[in-house]
Amino acid sequence: MTAIELDGVTVRYAGVLALGPFTEQIPSGSWLCLIGPNGAGKTSLLHAIAGLVPHGGRITVNGAPVDRRSPLHRARVVALVPQRPTIPEDMSVSDYTLLGRTPHIPRFGIESEWDRAVVAAVLDRLELGPFARRRLGNLSGGELQRVLLARALAQEAPVLLLDEPTSALDLGHQQHVLRLVDELRQDFGLTVVTTMHDLTLAGAHADTLVLLHRGVPVAAGPPSSVLTESTLRRYYHADLQVLTAGDGTIAVVPRVGHRPRSAGRGS
Repeated sequence: MTAIELDGVTVRYAGVLALGPFTEQIPSGSWLCLIGPNGAGKTSLLHAIAGLVPHGGRITVNGAPVDRRSPLHRARVVALVPQRPTIPEDMSVSDYTLLGRTPHIPRFGIESEWDRAVVAAVLDRLELGPFARRRLGNLSGGELQRVLLARALAQEAPVLLLDEPTSALDLGHQQHVLRLVDELRQDFGLTVVTTMHDLTLAGAHADTLVLLHRGVPVAAGPPSSVLTESTLRRYYHADLQVLTAGDGTIAVVPRVGHRPRSAGRGS
C-alpha cells in the first residue's frame, strides 16, 4: 500500500524553482531518506508533504491530497520535526510534548488522561522522563532535539517527517534516536521520511535513498546503488570513500591522502 504519492511535485520561492519536478511513491511502513548538498531541495519537499508551502503537482497522503485537508486533519496523518523550530523557552518538556496531542483534542476540549499517558510513554521511550518538568530553555541541544521528536511521536500520526533529526546529537544519542524511530516504524507501521547529511547513518537506516541536486532527483534506490564513490564525487564535489562491511553495512568517509614526508631539520 502506498502511504505517500508524489507526482510532478514542484516548490517555488519568489518564482524561483527550488524543487522538482519530483515523482515518487513511498510504501506504507517504509523509510525514505533524502540526501544531497545544501540547497538541494530536501527541506522544501518535507514542507510540501506537510502542507506548509504551496506546491505544484500532486501530493497525496493515505490517498487524500494534502492541499485539500484542513491543518488539523493534516496533523493527524503527518507529523513533522523541523530543523529550526520556534522554541517557547519557558514551557516545560511535558507541556511542550503535550502539544502533539492537539489534533486529537476536541474543539473547546481539554487533554484527557489518555493524552497525558501517551505523553508519559513517549518521554520514557526517549529517556526524557526525568526532564518532564524542566524548561525548554534549560536543555542542551541534544536534549531539545529529543523533545522535538517526542512532540511529533505524541501526535501518533502514521507519517513521520524528520528534518536532520540527529544534527544536535552525540554519537550515542544518534544511534539511540534512529533505532527508536526504526522500532516505532516496525511496531506501528509508521512511514518515515527524513533528510540527513550523515550518509553513513542514512544508508544504515533507510530502505530507499533519493539524492537531490539543485532540486532534482539524480539517483534513487537502495543505499548500495546510491552511495557509490562516483555518484557522491560528482554531486558532493568531495573525495569520499565508500566502505562495505561483511554484513552489507555501508560507511562513507573522507578519503585521506598520503602527505609527502617533510624533511627533518638539519637534513
